[in-house]
Amino acid sequence: MEIKKAIILCAGFGKRVLPLTKDRPKPLLEVNNKPLIEYSIKLLNEIGIKHISVNTHYLSDQIKNYIHQNHPSVEIFEEKALLDTGGALVNAKKFLMGDYFLVLNSDTIWQRNYIKSITKLIDTTITKNFLGGLLLCRKDKSFDKALQADFDIDGDFLIQEKKHIYTGFQILHSSLLENRETIPFSVREIWDQLIEEKKITAEVFEEEFYHTTNFEIYNKLQDQKIIF
Repeated sequence: MEIKKAIILCAGFGKRVLPLTKDRPKPLLEVNNKPLIEYSIKLLNEIGIKHISVNTHYLSDQIKNYIHQNHPSVEIFEEKALLDTGGALVNAKKFLMGDYFLVLNSDTIWQRNYIKSITKLIDTTITKNFLGGLLLCRKDKSFDKALQADFDIDGDFLIQEKKHIYTGFQILHSSLLENRETIPFSVREIWDQLIEEKKITAEVFEEEFYHTTNFEIYNKLQDQKIIF
């Protein structure tokens, strides 16, 4: 099955990287002279996603202008009030409905060597009829050594044990959005329900994980000569 749609989450305030985000949204901060959002878009292009969207809220005009100038086919969902990660998906429901879709956090510096694990996650989710799947990484592979673990995996099932870090990549089935209202809530509410029902899987990524967690980590990333 071919996944056709994805959304990149770009609406947050970026408070942990202040003062850099005082007058610039976090997705437009640069690593190796490339805006963070570009790493997300490049990854999606590389895996063949044809329809991409972003959500915006904080300093939304800057993101909208960047998208219009560089990626005019990308659809934009502006949030007048911040809807959190779950509400953002419901707000884009008409765009995302139909089948499985992908969700990326824009503060992960996505790399080409993620693709093998991403492809495996997508394949497992679809062929084994899960409703969702998360890409995890090993804690010892995180560039930010202080980043806390989130989940573990038992066989094919995502479980609530803090061993691996969530990378910011997920696949969900659009049926999960059907009966939800457009109100602020965390997508973790959906994950928790799916974990309880054993309807969500995961894949553990074995390479180094780069994430712009805070101001200190962002500055350290500038010395890594990171390219896609």
